[in-house]
Amino acid sequence: RWEEKISMIKNAPDVMTVKEVMKVLRCGRTKIMEFIHNGVLEAHYVCGKWLVFKEDVEEFILRS
Repeated sequence: RWEEKISMIKNAPDVMTVKEVMKVLRCGRTKIMEFIHNGVLEAHYVCGKWLVFKEDVEEFILRS
């Protein structure tokens, strides 16, 4: 299953919004925000938006 997620992320932008991460991980916003706030998924709050680097999503997928 993680292979499918990794293949989806190859077409993703280098910096992703929470909405884009939701599509790749197939999780709801609440779960993604839980990962961010618990430090499981690294993200950066910039100008009122949470942004996640593609590399961090890849690492998250490989760890889970």
